Amino acid sequence: MIRSHKELLIRYSINQGMHCFSMGIVIPVMILALLDLGFNIGQVGIAMAVMGTTVLVLELPTGGLSDTLGRKRVYIIAVVFYIAGYLLILAAGTFIILLAAVILIGTGRALSSGSIDAWFVDEHKRLGGDDRHLQKDLAVAGVVIPMALGAGTLAGGIIPDISGTIRTNIVVLILLYIVQIFLTLVVIKERTDSFSKNLADGFLNFPHVLGSAMKYGIRQRNVFAILLATAALGIGLSGLEQLWQPHIRNISPGTGTWVLGLLATGYFVSAAVGNALSSRILNLAGNRYVPVLLSFRLLMGVFYILLSFSTRTGSFAPIYFILLFTHGITESPEMTVYNRDIPSDKRSSLLSLNSLFLQAGGAAGAVAAGQIALKASIPAAWVLSGGLLALSAFFYLLIREPSNENKIQSRG
Repeated sequence: MIRSHKELLIRYSINQGMHCFSMGIVIPVMILALLDLGFNIGQVGIAMAVMGTTVLVLELPTGGLSDTLGRKRVYIIAVVFYIAGYLLILAAGTFIILLAAVILIGTGRALSSGSIDAWFVDEHKRLGGDDRHLQKDLAVAGVVIPMALGAGTLAGGIIPDISGTIRTNIVVLILLYIVQIFLTLVVIKERTDSFSKNLADGFLNFPHVLGSAMKYGIRQRNVFAILLATAALGIGLSGLEQLWQPHIRNISPGTGTWVLGLLATGYFVSAAVGNALSSRILNLAGNRYVPVLLSFRLLMGVFYILLSFSTRTGSFAPIYFILLFTHGITESPEMTVYNRDIPSDKRSSLLSLNSLFLQAGGAAGAVAAGQIALKASIPAAWVLSGGLLALSAFFYLLIREPSNENKIQSRG
């Protein structure tokens, strides 16, 4: 049994830090690895689309499973799906096998989404932590996790130079995921009395759990406000992530890939710094969440628009980093507000619903930004995305103080 918030935070950070470090191993080379296996760029594009669609379709159902079968059990199943998918990629000799592999990986992503996060918040509530304490712990995790992802990405770029082949990254990833299963069994301690002990019972119960969670998410005012803001964030971030590298090449044609690598690393570092300072900023604001969320989402939109006017890498980089810094500041306060209005028995489903809104917004934003960039320009796409992000700040004005029934209570 976990006895303190410090112990809980350490266990959560170890699990999610290891998870993100492992993911980072293939981030720099995944597309290149598939090309190295003999697939063409068109096939790779289809495979990535299939993976994304799999996650989108299964996001909510798998969240319901986590609420019925248990977060730890579902997360371990997710890691098994990851291992199976990447093993299949190594053996992929045909396009059909590749599609089967990315479906397995997409299923793993959907299963893992929100499962351990839900466990963390539930344990935090059980230990009697209040909103302020939860936000601080989420902010600490918000520093550890992106830094772990950044470290994994850095390692993923080095491994092929040492081994001489990109495929080594996938082998290392599989080994790390095997370690992760045993690490999760040791680190994650979960009370199982509220979950179905029988897998068949869990599958039978999850449609009811899922339907109940969706109704709650739409009807509960605070939760729905966050969902709308999350969808807007997905639209904005997808346009940024999709187009920043082409924009750099347009404004600075001679830019080396090492510069792109530094900017990519700065993405994670800037978000981590924002998370690190979020608690202090909340203190300065009298621990009022809505003004902080509104102000920094508005600033994020403004800096996004300013980014579209950058004409050199030297002017792009600081605006880009500040934009991501403002995003990092909002992450833990937003998830604190979201989680304090979610009952424990619906938590994983509603965290998956939040992820679904983010991904749906991201998909819509990727298509829209790509078309606007094609027919007009990348800056035009960013002006529209930035304007939408700035306007989405006003969704936070819909948030009201939570009821005593759902608010995380402080001890004593």
